[in-house]
This record gives sequence, structure tokens and C-alpha cells, in this order.
Amino acid sequence: MSQRTQSLRGLAIGKLIHNRIVETGRSQREVSDASGIDPASLSRFLNGTRKLPDGDLSVLAWAVGLTSREARRALVDINHDHDEPEWWVSNTTTPLADAITTVICSLTVSTTSFSPHTIPTDLTPHRRPAKPVRGQYLIGRAALDGLRHNGQAAHDQAQCLHRHAASDDVTIRLVDQDDHIHPFQLLTLGGGHKTVKVDILDTTLYLDNIKRFQAVIETIKQRAVSVADSLAVIGNLATYFAGKVSA
Repeated sequence: MSQRTQSLRGLAIGKLIHNRIVETGRSQREVSDASGIDPASLSRFLNGTRKLPDGDLSVLAWAVGLTSREARRALVDINHDHDEPEWWVSNTTTPLADAITTVICSLTVSTTSFSPHTIPTDLTPHRRPAKPVRGQYLIGRAALDGLRHNGQAAHDQAQCLHRHAASDDVTIRLVDQDDHIHPFQLLTLGGGHKTVKVDILDTTLYLDNIKRFQAVIETIKQRAVSVADSLAVIGNLATYFAGKVSA
């Protein structure tokens, strides 16, 4: 089987198995011997550039401790669709959904996030890990308007936003958005691979075809307030809520 270019699914499944190898304390060579998979083929699989036959993948999953039928079936299904540009991951119906989400987060180097009506999860207080993904966050003014009647929670959120807006790793720009575009993130993964992430209720859609979303982002940036003006607005909001709480 020839070597392939990286896909999101290939990267995710390879990283997931790699993490399991590390957790077991075994070397790739030991896992290769235990599963009967050629070391070079295993290495290419782990870096996301090669599919494995179903039988080999099932044996490999067992060798790294993924012994349940559901987990091994999920890996085989992902492997089948290795090169498909659209991937739906449901928290309620996708086995290994939490592991897949964790792996993709660990692979993410930076983001361009658009959130018209709510504060992005990365920029909320008490999030773990506390440090958000570096990158640019385009936030609708409606998201800030939604804070005004939430007391201590609004104070904590405003202070958190101001802290992140003043940091070196995060850029926040406010957007006056009239239409109802669904929030999304353009993720840049290690090696330069890019994917779009769209959260829809308890399901996440990942799309490797990002051209349309890149065009949307450029349009939104043209309508966004400058970084300095956005920081000033968020600073004033943080001061306002600090006064309300201390009063």
C-alpha cells in the first residue's frame, strides 16, 4: 500500500494509538512485534499517512489495550473513512468520542474562532486547561450583551475575557453581526494541516474542505472592530462589572 497524504482522521487515529503505546510503557518495536505489523508500516500509520487492513488494526488496538468490541469497531470504521473530508463525531453515539476530541485538541496549534452569540468555550473562566488555544477569536457583540444580567458570573467572564485579550497568545476582535451565521473554528494542526470544526448540539462536524470558511472569515474580519478598540470595549466592560460586584 502506498504512502498517503495526511488526513484529519488519519492524524487522529494515529495519535490515539500512539498515546496508548506511550501509556502502556512499550516501545513501537515491541508493539510491532506483538501485533505482527511491519515497523515501517506502523510508523506511517501512527503519523497519519497510511491506512491499515481491518484485521491488522483490530490486532493493534488489542495490543495497546483497546480490547472492547465497540472501541475496535470504532477504529475500523474511522480507518475505512480515512480520506473522507467530512467527519461527524457524536458525544452520545460515537465510541471513543472523548478520546478523539482530546487528541484533536492536542494536535491543534492555533485557531481562528468565530462565535457570534456566545463566548467561546476556550475563553470562559474555570476552563481546564486554563490556557486557551492560541490564535484569533472573532466574537459578536451580542455575546457581550448576553452578560449584562448575570451578576458574579458576568464579572468573572468579563475579567477572564480582558485577561485573555491583553495576552500575547490570543487576539480578540468584536464583530457587529446582523445575520445568524453558525459559530465555527478553523483549526491549524501540527504539520500545517487545517480543518474546520463546527459544534452542533452534542455532535461535532470536522471538515477538511476549508475554502468556503476561509472566505467567510475574511469577510468577518473586514467587519470586525480593531484589536485596540476591542480591548478597550472589553476593558470597560470588566471595569463596569467590577464596580457592580463591589457596590
